[in-house]
Amino acid sequence: MGAAETDKQDTIPGEEIAELFRRTIRREVKIAAVGQSWKDVYAGNVRFRIGGYQVVIFNDCDELDYVDSATAPDGRTGDFDQWWQAQAEPVSLLTGEERMQLEYRLESAPLAAR
Repeated sequence: MGAAETDKQDTIPGEEIAELFRRTIRREVKIAAVGQSWKDVYAGNVRFRIGGYQVVIFNDCDELDYVDSATAPDGRTGDFDQWWQAQAEPVSLLTGEERMQLEYRLESAPLAAR
């Protein structure tokens, strides 16, 4: 197996994170903010624990902008640059309605217990 194949197996496709977001909207997985809540960060990265994944989302002036990075429970990772190159940034794969519903879930996510 070549290095490119190994890298591909170790990365999270953007579609996987988009589906995780859809499961979040349907309340099939738990979501919690880590460190600071969505409302605490006016512009910057906010960390979330979503169904076992660690997901860092950029809050741009109280609006959902893009996913900065993610780590799956199995250790695979993904980041904005990888997803952008593949034209699969997770937020861009959502419908307008899904984005609105996800933003509501991000805003109302409880802080994770430390």
